[in-house]
Amino acid sequence: MTSRKLKRIINLTKNHSRCAMSVPTKTTVLIIGGGPGGSYAASVLARRKVDTVVLEADKFPRYHIGESLLASTNYFLDYIGAREKVLAHGFVKKPGGAFKLRKDFPAQYTNFIDHNTGSHAFNVNRAEYDELLFKHAAEQGAKVYDEHRVTELQFSEQDSTRPVSAHWESKVNNTSGTIHFDYLIDASGRQAILSTKYHRDREYIKSLKNSAIWGYWKGSKRYGEGTERDGAPFIEVLDDNTGWCWYIPINDGTINIGFVLHEQFLQEKKAGKTMEELYMSLFDLVTDAPMYRADGTLLPNKSGKGGPIYMASDYSYTVEDVARLNYRVVGDASAFIDPFFSSGVHLAFVGALSAALSIIAVIDGQVTEERSAEFHSAEVKVAFTRFFMVVMAGYKQMRGGLKVNVLNDIDEKNFERAFDIIRPVIQGTGDIGVDSQSTGKVELSEQELRGTMDFVFRLFIHPPPGGKVVEHEDDGLHGNVDDLDKDARARLKKFSQYVPPLLGHDGVMTTLNSAQEKMRISVLKAH
Repeated sequence: MTSRKLKRIINLTKNHSRCAMSVPTKTTVLIIGGGPGGSYAASVLARRKVDTVVLEADKFPRYHIGESLLASTNYFLDYIGAREKVLAHGFVKKPGGAFKLRKDFPAQYTNFIDHNTGSHAFNVNRAEYDELLFKHAAEQGAKVYDEHRVTELQFSEQDSTRPVSAHWESKVNNTSGTIHFDYLIDASGRQAILSTKYHRDREYIKSLKNSAIWGYWKGSKRYGEGTERDGAPFIEVLDDNTGWCWYIPINDGTINIGFVLHEQFLQEKKAGKTMEELYMSLFDLVTDAPMYRADGTLLPNKSGKGGPIYMASDYSYTVEDVARLNYRVVGDASAFIDPFFSSGVHLAFVGALSAALSIIAVIDGQVTEERSAEFHSAEVKVAFTRFFMVVMAGYKQMRGGLKVNVLNDIDEKNFERAFDIIRPVIQGTGDIGVDSQSTGKVELSEQELRGTMDFVFRLFIHPPPGGKVVEHEDDGLHGNVDDLDKDARARLKKFSQYVPPLLGHDGVMTTLNSAQEKMRISVLKAH
């Protein structure tokens, strides 16, 4: 067999699951975006025999950051029959994660396997992982098209809030067209066509106005190499508390090493340096990562374009309108917190499952469109807020340095107790009703999750030592609060508006009221 013929067969096999037909002019559900959120929702819908079309702007496989996954993703993959495919692919098994949040404390390891959370998770090459899910959606019956960009939405003449069709353009044969739909799922990632082009309701998180800078290395050691921790990501705070470093082994044999800093600090450190010089200088602010990196080699850009260093900024934001009547917003189109604790794909799956099932419930005549939209909105925002508050707690500890005890009591010299408490969130299992012993008792899972949120909420009652004096925008009071505390409390106020008591409403209000009272006392003492 000639090499040309073999290559042709490989290409045919590679593309066999994508739809060879042209995009139809009508479908029940249109999904914009074929990343993890879009492909997952498509699989759920197609397995229920709902006519579904996915339009993805890029050509698969395509590069994407965010390679470290949570244990919860195994359960999501089970639901759509994709877990065995992921297991067989050869991604790096992730048994847990190590977090060195204070230089004078040992790295705290959170073990996924010990807690029976679906065994290990994975660190993945997202180009391969996302394409696998995209193809899986096609195999379940969805009509999937990459290189098809949605450029515009049309809305009902009777109701200007209801999208009814989409115009698309494709690089494939320079084609274009319009597709009509009954329901829309916006999984278009950071581009977020609904929120950025129509609703214009994206709000950036001031205290997490971070930038990430990263590169890929070959020939470096893994954290935990040769031990049961082999494959676990390693997180290390910078010596000057301006940010943190990630160290993640990927299945293509590379190590992704990146740094996250607030944009203010990054600009200060960048002065007079090239991107590569800036990146390499940040290794001087960590201890363990350079030791693991050792004699590794920095690789060229995986896309073949530009230098070896990647950079992203302005990626921490929320969207208010994530569901109404016939549309749902999921994944990065709805919100993104931060790379810390690797919540991206988990939250995309949560939103995708909620979007698909809430639409199916309407199609089946079980609920009204209004009630279904309310369900999705609450589901997405509750999951986001849980992770958001845990991430904020982590940042409060990191930025506080050696003088602040946030995640530990004053007599504790590690974060073991704190990580045991926040485990249901950072492993994602709290969102799927799996308790620490995998007993199947939803009540036990909810109890553990309440314990997590009770612990985290109360970290934002007390103003941090040395915090800036700022005006409290809602009531005009002045208090000793920094941006992290301010953003956390603002999120809790929104959270309290749509979360029933069963999910922690009382705990939220107790936290806010306590913080408010402490600020009043502070003002009285000042006068």
